Amino acid sequence: MFPDKTRMVRNANLLLLQLAIAPVMFLAVAVLLELGGASFATDPRFVLQVLFVLILLSLAVIGITVFVQTSKSLMSGRASYDPIGRAFQVMSLGAILSEQHAVLGLILTFLSGSIFYLVGFSLVAWTSLWWVRQRFVQSLGTLPNT
Repeated sequence: MFPDKTRMVRNANLLLLQLAIAPVMFLAVAVLLELGGASFATDPRFVLQVLFVLILLSLAVIGITVFVQTSKSLMSGRASYDPIGRAFQVMSLGAILSEQHAVLGLILTFLSGSIFYLVGFSLVAWTSLWWVRQRFVQSLGTLPNT
């Protein structure tokens, strides 16, 4: 028996909402950090090196997210007997990967003491979540009504 499409959409929306709120909580923590004037690294060159590495990691996460969202072969066996469940799992994986951008920004904020890194990485996370949701809605549109 196929899962109910409306239930999957509701669960997907709740998951996306939770993951979209997390960067806001990260920002609240970062504001408190910045107000306290605390940071772990004092050498700006070290922060720039870490920034470069985290940007590379973020680009890798974007690549993996695009692959997961566009791959027809990923869980293709499941698509034959549970297409709605497959669509939900692909969306969930993409959403969780999207959240990693905000986590990378939080790490850099802890190191540098500057909230601007977290704001930038959070914008990437929200954009990625939006794209993953669009792909989920698109994939649901191609499925038969059950």
